[in-house]
Amino acid sequence: MTKRLQQSKVQAYFKRNRIEIEDHVVSSNYEEVEPVVTSLQVSTPLTSDSCTTISTPSLNTTHIQSPIVTVNDLSKNGEKPRQPSIIFPKNEAGRHFSTHWYAQFSWIEYSKELDAIFCQPCRLFGGSTAEATFSTKGLCDWRKLGDKCRKHDSSVCHMAAVETQKVWAIHQIIGSVDKQLDPNFRNEKFIDDNRKHLMTVLDIITFCAKQDIPLRGDDESDQSLNKGNFLEILELLGKYDSNVTKRIESLPGNAKMLSPDIQNDLLTSLASVLLDYVKSEVEIASCYAILADEVKDASKKELLGASLRYIHKGNVRERAIGFIELKDMDAGTISEKLIELLKPFELDPLKCVGQGYDGASVMSGIHGGVQARMKGAGYRNATYVHCASHRLNLVLAATAERHPLMKSFFDILDLTYSFMNGTKRHAVFIDVQDERYPNVQALELTRSCSTRWSSRSLEVERFLRRFDCILDTLSIFGNDNDADTSLAAKSLLGSLQTKKFMTILVYFGRLYDYSDFCTKAFQKSTATVSCLILLADLRESLINFDFDKVVEYAKDLSGKYEIENFDVRDTIRQRVFQKGLEKDI
Repeated sequence: MTKRLQQSKVQAYFKRNRIEIEDHVVSSNYEEVEPVVTSLQVSTPLTSDSCTTISTPSLNTTHIQSPIVTVNDLSKNGEKPRQPSIIFPKNEAGRHFSTHWYAQFSWIEYSKELDAIFCQPCRLFGGSTAEATFSTKGLCDWRKLGDKCRKHDSSVCHMAAVETQKVWAIHQIIGSVDKQLDPNFRNEKFIDDNRKHLMTVLDIITFCAKQDIPLRGDDESDQSLNKGNFLEILELLGKYDSNVTKRIESLPGNAKMLSPDIQNDLLTSLASVLLDYVKSEVEIASCYAILADEVKDASKKELLGASLRYIHKGNVRERAIGFIELKDMDAGTISEKLIELLKPFELDPLKCVGQGYDGASVMSGIHGGVQARMKGAGYRNATYVHCASHRLNLVLAATAERHPLMKSFFDILDLTYSFMNGTKRHAVFIDVQDERYPNVQALELTRSCSTRWSSRSLEVERFLRRFDCILDTLSIFGNDNDADTSLAAKSLLGSLQTKKFMTILVYFGRLYDYSDFCTKAFQKSTATVSCLILLADLRESLINFDFDKVVEYAKDLSGKYEIENFDVRDTIRQRVFQKGLEKDI
């Protein structure tokens, strides 16, 4: 009676999942578990006919495993069932195996050598009680295959083999029962494995965040060819480190840490750690400043982004502290959301000595603007400063737009970009570059933003560097059979082949050399008040701008490209009077 009671306890113990086993080991005393260690025997008859007795003296794998049929293309212990997706051969009756059985019976594995299927648990762990057809001989009679598999799937010997396989898998992960009872081994093993798995997941999430790429894919199922960056990178790591794959396969579903919710939680935790680090630096700083601006995300939501600027150990620090959605764009809403972003840092408002925004009235207003509301909310020492880079951009862009000649110049650049952007025209433009500059990577023309002066810099630079290729491409399409294409190419060619255009192109190319230096310097997070000297230097450079050198260089380029009629002045249309009216003037 006592022996039968011990056996029933053993069976119940090994039918538990991994978490239950761990809890049992921790909470149980040695006297209660001792029989499991010394006498692990299951001798209860499993079936009345084909399945008799399983004897497993210990968790040693040599006792659990059954004699394995010698087939080279079948799986080994610890591997998934071999389930090839091939064109299966037909037998004499014209029948053949199909891959759809894999999904219905996950234990099936197919041998190409024998053209037969096996049951992996029964073949590896069934012992003498296993059904020979599925364990040693292989099933190759495809008639009523579903009925045969369903009958085997519900057989006691198969279910016993499946349970034994699970026990063996747990044994490989956590060791023998006596090791489970050792709290030092248990803690060190599981804590170390969990930490390694967590660090792997965190590294992938951090990498994706740093590269600004999404974590998830549209289809993350096992059959998907692209499961998203997170899972694909995890599989790539597992390809070169088998421990990564083993940890994922051994963990229960709720402990794998791969779900979207877990990814979001880990991202939030990473952000929290970074913000705590920023908070620790700002707290010991003597003063700080606030920077904020509005931006729209891909979903068209209006967001307020904020940064803190401070001195840490003699170095300027500028750290982003987050984004928050704006439901309205009035000064009250913006200032409230800005204070909400600052609240977790628990900073002294009196230590805030500056606030920097754009020049819009909602931000800069001295009575009801954000800067005024922030002072009223306790940040009374925060002097408002209009972003220097933004101001420089506004001045230069507005100056260029006000002159008709400059506006016409940038319109021509935009029209040329639009023309070259056509599929056929773009291909010809690239071919022309490859022919003229065979060992240099082809350059793409860019389209600028009319409100951002600095964005035009690259547009002018590339236009000037590939001006010869642009002329060649337009000349080719000037003889195109399509009348509209030919007319557009000739019109652009006529606008470009003037000394006036060439002079303006060279002028802006030289001007951007000066202004870009200042613009980029003001945008650096390490910029200080000393950068204001750059504005004085820029002003001095523009005052002493040697226009004669620009004209000389434009003349040289005009001669190179055979451009005539140099005239940088606007031509005023001569008024023509009707005949006979001259004497009335």
